[in-house]
Amino acid sequence: MRRVLLVLSAAVLLAGSAETSAVAESGAWQRALDDIVARGAVGVQAHVHTPAGDWDGSAGSVELGRGGPIPAGSRFRIGSITKTITSTALLQLVGEGRVGLDDAVARWLPDYGIDPRITVRMILGQTSGLLDYLNGGAGHAPMVGDTLAAIRHTWQPPDFVRWATEKPLQFAPGSGWAYSNTNYIVAGLLIEKVTGLPYHVNIYTRITLPLLMISTGVPQTFEGILGPHAHGYHGYGNTLTDVTDQNPSYVWAAGGIVSSTRDLHTFLTALLDGRLLPPHLLAEMRTFRHVNDSYDYGLGLYEFRLDNHGCLANGHDGYVNGFGSLALRTPDGRHAVTLSVTDATTNDFSTAIDHFVRTAMCSR
Repeated sequence: MRRVLLVLSAAVLLAGSAETSAVAESGAWQRALDDIVARGAVGVQAHVHTPAGDWDGSAGSVELGRGGPIPAGSRFRIGSITKTITSTALLQLVGEGRVGLDDAVARWLPDYGIDPRITVRMILGQTSGLLDYLNGGAGHAPMVGDTLAAIRHTWQPPDFVRWATEKPLQFAPGSGWAYSNTNYIVAGLLIEKVTGLPYHVNIYTRITLPLLMISTGVPQTFEGILGPHAHGYHGYGNTLTDVTDQNPSYVWAAGGIVSSTRDLHTFLTALLDGRLLPPHLLAEMRTFRHVNDSYDYGLGLYEFRLDNHGCLANGHDGYVNGFGSLALRTPDGRHAVTLSVTDATTNDFSTAIDHFVRTAMCSR
């Protein structure tokens, strides 16, 4: 089961230079979206911010086999962009003095068998060594399989943590880096333990309601998407299946949020402008560990290298079956992109997405 669709490839990103400002126009952006659909996506929608203003565009159709365009403001499953929101909520609790970044997670969650060396910082920074319950690893099959039944089943998040802690760590805590959805299930459980309130209540009261993110929902087990939305598809064997309706409990605090391109832009802008975290904790979030030639990782936040001329972007990508997404902003805030792609085929449209992102983000 693919869990990260749009982590930008070094081979593509480092090959090209930044687009000229003449190319970074709405016509070029629209052509780039059209190319994503031409290469196999059912639909794509995007919000672009530049010093000249904001632009919204879409291409493709709302549903496979039907010609209607994607409605403005459509909602979509944001996948792992959820991690940045979860990290922000937990870091707010750190800022309130209710939990420490260097606290042992086992102190707060003693019933899960979590290695006592693992800290809150390691959970958020993907350096805990815990295996990924969605992807498995080290010879262990994932707990959640790539089946339609699995993504429509009601799961209990504590079971994901227990699955991981019953297996050896990938490395000694803090000594390596490995992307693991289990870390953000732990983060969600920490938020609940520290506050005594459900995860979704914390996200609503701390982030989405204060920012008036009216198109954003934090569903627990509800399978549908409320409001206008495009349909996503996934191939199971030789069968292409509409997976728009799926039970978000299988990704929960690691990937279960539904939002829109405008709302994600609102969130990322507020976060990186310092309106959600105090300066020292935003600096912690943006202290990036080198991972590879394409990106570094902080505390729930990537720093992507978009070209070989210094064009950088902070944000996150996401994927759940049928839906790929991106939320990016340059460090200076002059350029930003939020994007959703509804998937239908195994065709590779990542090169077209990379081109769109560079065109929108790297113009001078």
